[in-house]
Amino acid sequence: MGKEYKKTKTQTGKVIKHVAARFVVLSEGKRVNCIARKKIRGKDYYSDAVDEILVGDIVEFQRDRDVFIIEKVLPRKNQLLRPYVSNIDTCLIVISPIPEPDFLLVDKVIVNCLHQGIEPILVINKVDIEKIDVSDYEKICPIYYTSANTNEGLDLLLQKIDGKTTCLAGQSAVGKSSLINAILNNNRQSIGELSRQTQRGTNTTRITEIINIKDNTYIVDTCGFSMLETIDIEPEDLRFYYEEFEEFRNDCKFNSCTHINEPDCEVLKHVGKEISLKRYERYKTIYNELIERRNKRYE
Repeated sequence: MGKEYKKTKTQTGKVIKHVAARFVVLSEGKRVNCIARKKIRGKDYYSDAVDEILVGDIVEFQRDRDVFIIEKVLPRKNQLLRPYVSNIDTCLIVISPIPEPDFLLVDKVIVNCLHQGIEPILVINKVDIEKIDVSDYEKICPIYYTSANTNEGLDLLLQKIDGKTTCLAGQSAVGKSSLINAILNNNRQSIGELSRQTQRGTNTTRITEIINIKDNTYIVDTCGFSMLETIDIEPEDLRFYYEEFEEFRNDCKFNSCTHINEPDCEVLKHVGKEISLKRYERYKTIYNELIERRNKRYE
């Protein structure tokens, strides 16, 4: 008689890699190669179907004969596009003195983070070259100063992201991949190799991976275009993602005040004082972009 196979008890783990139809699940410190039942996997990996499996998903799986099969995807807290990852806890918004910081981009990423329940963290990299004035953000999100070259600030940053799944966002050449290399303390892995490993900027690959730093700490080298563009919210809701408005907006004449050009707007009275003029100007820019996008939808 041949060897009998029995289903093992259900296990839980985190999907850390997806290659074609196979998934690598990290469970109790071990990497397990799994496949998915057809009804879970979905027809198109790049579709918006809620039943597809994404890297970052928490899944239930069990052994059936000689293969491990993912049986269930547990509810997600959020998901991003390009690369397709889920359950992000924090986002490191990386800027540096070179290239010159794009603070409009920073504000857009912060709005995206808050909308998706992700904690934004501003990281000023390359501080060995020059420091940047980011006083506008002191009350908006945590700020960390780092150098991938000297390892300055990395210990504090690691403490902050300990036990979390973290993605990075920012302009090209700010040192995102160099920062990851420094965090991993792996000089044998070149920046180019890391980019190929995670297939950054490629929307045709079927390889997506997050890096397990230690225990329950994971990192994605970039969060892709989905975090670098304003998320699809209504223009009138943008005001709720600017914490500095909160102290004053309840005293506006109108409850629906967008703080753009309404009469007796209390927020406008504090612009250039308690509210940064530059950040407010960027708020108006994003608001107008949202208005324009909505108008195009109805043309």
